Amino acid sequence: MTLKHWKRWEKLRKNGKVNFVLVNGGLIVGLLFASLVTLLHQLIEPIDYWGMRLLVYVFIFSFSGMLAAIYIWNKSETKFLSTNPPKHRRITSSD
Repeated sequence: MTLKHWKRWEKLRKNGKVNFVLVNGGLIVGLLFASLVTLLHQLIEPIDYWGMRLLVYVFIFSFSGMLAAIYIWNKSETKFLSTNPPKHRRITSSD
């Protein structure tokens, strides 16, 4: 883990796992993918009730995004805790 990744993860983990999963997985990923898929689906197969399609996609992609965010959190946290801190953060003993 590089110093840049270390600092970024340190900031993200202060907000907590629940916040990370809901914001990054549920809101950002879920809404982004739901909007894109609805738009593409509407272009390919137009229907009048596209709002219902959007709601279904928001549910599906938000749930999937939250599962992916949980996986990413667990992998990143394991990597963060298993690696030594970058050199500038190591505690050195002064004998």
